[in-house]
Amino acid sequence: MKKLFFVTAAILLSVLMANADPAKKVNLTYQNGKLKIEAIHRVKDVKTHYIDKIVVKVDGKDVKTLALKSQSSNDAETLELVIPEIKKGSKIEVTTRCNEFGSKTGKLTVE
Repeated sequence: MKKLFFVTAAILLSVLMANADPAKKVNLTYQNGKLKIEAIHRVKDVKTHYIDKIVVKVDGKDVKTLALKSQSSNDAETLELVIPEIKKGSKIEVTTRCNEFGSKTGKLTVE
């Protein structure tokens, strides 16, 4: 009975992992006081399948959380933010989440 449970759980987990659809990559750039975020996430319909949450951390602290209702294009979610906490040497971490399943993180150290 235990063996059947573990086999079923393993199959279920692998199906969920196969269907995971996080952003493929999160590109970050910081210039002229603006953080540009590009989450590569190809979708067919930006209203039903999209990046729904973006969390920005600076030096390990949450500084901004965005809740989105659609994606800016079929190829990616792209936006620019002014975040006063960012200084030279700051370590930036941005985590994006797909409304269907999965998340992806990008990192940048400001020079």
